[in-house]
Amino acid sequence: MKRPAGFARHEIKDTTVVRRRNLLYELLFVLVYLISLLPAGILKILRKLLYWSLYKVARYRYDVVVQNLSRSFPKRSYRQIQAITRLFYRHLSELTIETLQLLSMSEEEHRKQVHIHNPEVLEHCHQEGRNIIIVLGHYGNWECLNILPKYLSFDVYAVYKPERSQFINKLLYRIRSRFGIKLLAINETARFMLSHRDHPNAYIFIADQSPSVRAKYETDFLHQPTGLFTGAEQLAKSLDAVVIYASVRKRATGTGWDVYFSLITEDPVDVESYEITRTFAWYLEHDIMHAPEYWLWTHKQWERRGS
Repeated sequence: MKRPAGFARHEIKDTTVVRRRNLLYELLFVLVYLISLLPAGILKILRKLLYWSLYKVARYRYDVVVQNLSRSFPKRSYRQIQAITRLFYRHLSELTIETLQLLSMSEEEHRKQVHIHNPEVLEHCHQEGRNIIIVLGHYGNWECLNILPKYLSFDVYAVYKPERSQFINKLLYRIRSRFGIKLLAINETARFMLSHRDHPNAYIFIADQSPSVRAKYETDFLHQPTGLFTGAEQLAKSLDAVVIYASVRKRATGTGWDVYFSLITEDPVDVESYEITRTFAWYLEHDIMHAPEYWLWTHKQWERRGS
């Protein structure tokens, strides 16, 4: 069949655009990689500049942060809410720089920065032939779990929701996968897990994202009705998978993170509906109450309430 007039020109143009875009991504990646290699002193200055830009200049989602904190801590004074807000933006700035550092950080440096205290909990479950679902929130530095495969003898998959920016997607993919984690797009996760149910793996879910209506369960969380993602619980019941909560806490020294694993259930099939989700919410709320500045308050967690 004869091609329409101009078809070849459009095809060449599209190919050129893709090549230019890929070249731009690679140049941006090189730039970010070089930034990650900067000395600690310069990165500290960058962190302060980022904090100043986010908190003082751009006021990045400032109204959302203050509103979320005020609703979550109704007994706190305005001055206390403002203090937590400042600490949050400082953490957000540090988190951004730390995440960039993960792009070039060696395994040895990573192990100094992050201490995973009890990986044997996961290893024991795997030795019993069980799939493992790890749930956590946007608390602390959740990206630091990219080192987890180095502590285990089996595969670890991280479930992710693709970002709108292709560059951010590519950047996060490199960061998350460089120590062996395998990534699963959220729309492909259920099919993959069910088809690999006889090959036990660990699957990481960040389960405090604003859920779709189909996978929504509402419970009391941070003093207000909150819709929570239930996909991890549903898959745990389908696979009879062990469910474990990962707590990522700032060290008392103020530098580095401690990761602890806590068992939610070994028998998801026998657990009452939504009890797994409620328990996850309880663990996360406990972490947030311990140090509220480390949760991602810029999320519009309650925006879809009633949808």
